[in-house]
Amino acid sequence: MARRDSRSRRQQPRRRRSPLRRLSAWAPVIIVGVGAVVIVFGVIAINAMVDGGSGGEPVEIPGRTVATEGRTLGSEDARVTIEEYSDFQCSACALAAARLVPQVEEQYIADGRVKLVYRPMAILDRPGSPPESLWAAEAAECANEQGRFWDYHDKLFENQRGGFAIDNLKRFAEELELDTEAFNQCIDSHEHRALIEVETQEALEQGINSTPTFIVGEQAVVGVVPFEELQRVIEAELRKNP
Repeated sequence: MARRDSRSRRQQPRRRRSPLRRLSAWAPVIIVGVGAVVIVFGVIAINAMVDGGSGGEPVEIPGRTVATEGRTLGSEDARVTIEEYSDFQCSACALAAARLVPQVEEQYIADGRVKLVYRPMAILDRPGSPPESLWAAEAAECANEQGRFWDYHDKLFENQRGGFAIDNLKRFAEELELDTEAFNQCIDSHEHRALIEVETQEALEQGINSTPTFIVGEQAVVGVVPFEELQRVIEAELRKNP
């Protein structure tokens, strides 16, 4: 799968050719967890999760135990890829980051069988309000330029309740000891806005309109589910890719 180096400051956003079909074409498809879901003979309609953002209980994300590269956790050569579609304002996404992803890291990513790629979406911003989902995703890309995407990802989810005003995003960078001059210039110029908008639109066009959504092969797991539910999907995909 072609991959964009998000640390290149002048690279223009390109439409990513997804390895996935649109959700309406998937069969079989597994969708479980939070959010209203309708499945009719392989045609899936997902009602977007209603989540005002920044209102969930605080979470604490365990320290990383696997290699990271850009938005990817794990080895480039992994047999199975999980794509996680997520909005930084989504409280369910924060729970997934604290509860589900660490278990995937421990049981599947650490031994090289699986890798996880984070796909940011900005779908919780409301007309007339500051676009804090968009700002947060932009800021994570600014941190990515310094090789610190996952540190910043965790910082955002652990600090949802305070909101993602630009001043807060800059403070997070300072607390993580990033190069704040470069970070502030990046976020003030909204250098990565077009990228996030394009990626969000691509996900919506594929039928992904709830967060979090985990794509494993051609199966979708939606919401914060028991780990065993996600595990069943991963194991099935590993059997198809020995």
